[in-house]
Amino acid sequence: MGSQKLQNIVESKFFIRLTSIMIICCSIVLGIETSFPAHLSVFQVIDAIFTAYFAIEIIIRILAEPNTLQFFKLFHLEKHKGKIATIHFEEKGFWNWFDFLITGFSIFSLVVHVFEHPEFLVVGRLFRVLRILRLLEVSQELKEVERKIVSIIPTVFSFALLLGILIYIYSIIGIYLFSHHKYENADFSSLGSSFLSLFQLMTLEGWVDMMYQASSHYENSWFIKGYFISFVILTVIISFNVFVAVLTSQVQEKINAENILEEKKILKNMENSLKENNQELSKHLIALAKEIESLKSEIKELKKTP
Repeated sequence: MGSQKLQNIVESKFFIRLTSIMIICCSIVLGIETSFPAHLSVFQVIDAIFTAYFAIEIIIRILAEPNTLQFFKLFHLEKHKGKIATIHFEEKGFWNWFDFLITGFSIFSLVVHVFEHPEFLVVGRLFRVLRILRLLEVSQELKEVERKIVSIIPTVFSFALLLGILIYIYSIIGIYLFSHHKYENADFSSLGSSFLSLFQLMTLEGWVDMMYQASSHYENSWFIKGYFISFVILTVIISFNVFVAVLTSQVQEKINAENILEEKKILKNMENSLKENNQELSKHLIALAKEIESLKSEIKELKKTP
């Protein structure tokens, strides 16, 4: 069977829907399996069926590619005239690698479990759970949500770095402020324990009790309370609100940019269609002018004849 026929199969609605149904059923079975640990052999047979289908599916998808290496391509280089070339991430290649590795490890764990090492079944289960992530490929709407989440990952990391710096600064201040003391709800005896205490404080889990307990050991309790209150204001109130505002603005900017691109494409298509229509119209006008000229010449010839 040629690669074109296989590509038609892969792109067909039946194949896509069948794969989506198998992913959903596999996810449901994984959840049901946790409630019936005594019927492990039954679920092993069901898992073998799912694994066989996903193995056939990934093989068909690989063979459908004219170039097999293209299936595993993660990046592509886009060259510009007179500009520096840019590297673009291939989302399709990432999901191809994901499907290939999950299916490969599932087959490996089943084969090794049957023939040699039963403990590999546990490893196989862990990889089988990751198949649920393939639900992101079921619909275009889920793919759009996934793209938006991926696009804001750098902002999330930047925000996490900012929070880490704030907690690190307040941890050092707390160690010197409380003189390496350990309280019932707060531990400022070391940098690591201080970091964990402030992380708990950031979640607002018993932060009032922590503040009053620590401040009760000092005469200038308002200074100690200010340490806790300022930390809560900076991390929980200000930082998180700024974070939500930045994420919202980023998502809105990306939506606006996508809308602008779509409008540009529509305008370009309209412009191309207008050009084609103008070309067709000019051709018709030229043909009509030629016909008129020929008619004029025929009329002149008729007038000359007696």
